Amino acid sequence: MISPQLLSLVASILSLATVIQAQSFQRLGTCPTFGCVFPPDQTDFLAGQYFDIRLEVHAPVNGSEATGNPVPNTNFTFTIARQGGSPQGAASYFKVAEPALERWNFTWYEDFFARDAKTPSLVNVASKIYRRVALYQPGEYTATLTYNNGQKTTASCMTTNMITAARLIAHQMVNGRYQSKLQMDQFPVLGHQMTHSIDSFITDSANSATALYSGHKSTVNALGVYRDSSPNPFDDPRFESIAEIFHRITKGGVGIVSTAFIADATPAAFTAHTADRGQYGHVVDTFLNGLTNYTWTNWTGPDVLFGGGAEQFNPGKASYKGQDYYKLFQGKGYNVVQNNTALGATPNNAKTLGIFSTSNLPVWLDRNVYKQNLNKKNSPDGSGRNATDVPGLKEMTLKAIDILTTRHRNEGWFLMSEAASIDKQMHTLDYDRALGDLLELDDTVKATMAKLKQLGNDKETLVLVTADHGHGFDVAGSVDTKYLNAQNTDRQKRNAIGTYRESGLSQYVIPGSPQDTSSLQYSQDAAFPANWDPRYTLFSGVAAFPDHRENYQVHKSGPRVPTVNTSAAEDNYVANYKDAVTGFLVNGTLPVNNAQGVHSLTDVPVFAQGPCQEMFGGVYNNIDIFFNMAACLGLSRSSRK
Repeated sequence: MISPQLLSLVASILSLATVIQAQSFQRLGTCPTFGCVFPPDQTDFLAGQYFDIRLEVHAPVNGSEATGNPVPNTNFTFTIARQGGSPQGAASYFKVAEPALERWNFTWYEDFFARDAKTPSLVNVASKIYRRVALYQPGEYTATLTYNNGQKTTASCMTTNMITAARLIAHQMVNGRYQSKLQMDQFPVLGHQMTHSIDSFITDSANSATALYSGHKSTVNALGVYRDSSPNPFDDPRFESIAEIFHRITKGGVGIVSTAFIADATPAAFTAHTADRGQYGHVVDTFLNGLTNYTWTNWTGPDVLFGGGAEQFNPGKASYKGQDYYKLFQGKGYNVVQNNTALGATPNNAKTLGIFSTSNLPVWLDRNVYKQNLNKKNSPDGSGRNATDVPGLKEMTLKAIDILTTRHRNEGWFLMSEAASIDKQMHTLDYDRALGDLLELDDTVKATMAKLKQLGNDKETLVLVTADHGHGFDVAGSVDTKYLNAQNTDRQKRNAIGTYRESGLSQYVIPGSPQDTSSLQYSQDAAFPANWDPRYTLFSGVAAFPDHRENYQVHKSGPRVPTVNTSAAEDNYVANYKDAVTGFLVNGTLPVNNAQGVHSLTDVPVFAQGPCQEMFGGVYNNIDIFFNMAACLGLSRSSRK
């Protein structure tokens, strides 16, 4: 049964027996044959959601797939048929002009042996792309690419462990019972989303954010597109994000808030359409202007854009075409603020751009506990001074709600607020800073629910708390850091770890409690530990990591740098001795060219409260979050009007 809001694309592939589906390397993700259709097999669309269709015919020149004919067939045809109907040429079906033929070539490695030998395989390509089309009638559609004298590609259209650790260090347990809970623990609905990408089972932030906010799985590094084989990072087949659809249909408000540099993958997924998430200048330009290289959804900019990344806004090498984006945003009616004081004072009735530092915003632990680490010469005005008056996630989110509510009380609004450095600090194995930002997120959720209730919108607002992937993090016991530091060898230091009964209880002190680890007092409204450096800390870690040293203590002098590169010619990372002088060496599990930890396959929790909350229980795919949000907002359309 297909939902009335969905259109389903299901493909069956007829392929040559000689075609090989590679594992570590792939000729082109989702295209095991020589005829490629993007969007690929098993794709769902929201009725009325705009998207592009890319067709490719491949002709391998060498390697195991070579057929002896290096010239791709250019006389391919492409038809569309709704279930029960007759196939119709795509140009006629969508009432668009037949697109021009394109040609290019690309290379790829078939396996690690080919990579090491530097013997790539060459593929010639013939291609067409149908731009900005849509399907409006729900049901199943069959799309057929016919090429190479009758070959066909036929398509028919249709982390919880970190939360546990945060709860442990911020909330007291008495005789096995927590005396208070995280705010997200109190949400009435809990679900879990699967995060794998379209052509690999481990995702990155770009394609996982794309899945959440567009309903389409993509490829690592891709934002709002299906990656084709073209060398141009801006011509890949696109699809609308929920922000673009919501803005187009309802004229409601859109807010984008992040503690990362604002051109990072998650905020970028709302407006950018590129195969390369590293096109940061392009991302910032799409926030303001939408897409300008092709006809696309009319986008007039978000009502709220808050985060870091001033280097993409100050005129210079890092900004798009060297332009001053502060002035460009001001020219389109935006108020521009660069510190927390100005953020609080700016009026709520105008669009607002808030950029508060270069790069990522400082994490909660350094803003609130180890403030000496704020001397980073990261002022958003480009002066080289320190950014000291920096808002946190809570301040930015509450201001965003005020602006969106003031400007769009009748039309409604959509807000994404990201605690980005949970992920960033997990990559560098800095678990204390990651957990600090996770607790800041929970504090923001708590303040958000109170704000919505104050505004009288709490019964009308769906609030979702989730992530786009996990890191394989967990806690397995405690560490007596005093004992660890007193030992002289790595093997002796490991004896400081207590497991099972010897793990004991959490020794982190809650704000308002006496700094006495022998007599802890906890507040019912506690959100953060007061003592981030107790004697007994968490024995915690991730499943995949580079060589590093570990002492299980907070890094008071700043974020961790677990590795150093020993080779100027090629990446070769080893443990950074200075990162944990009193610790012991932990041999890595990742390839030696990895400087940081990586994402994992773990399912990610989804906490839901408000209208349609029941749609988010159970276990489901990450793309289902988009379709459920779109259904709740009533965004599907059955005609072009």
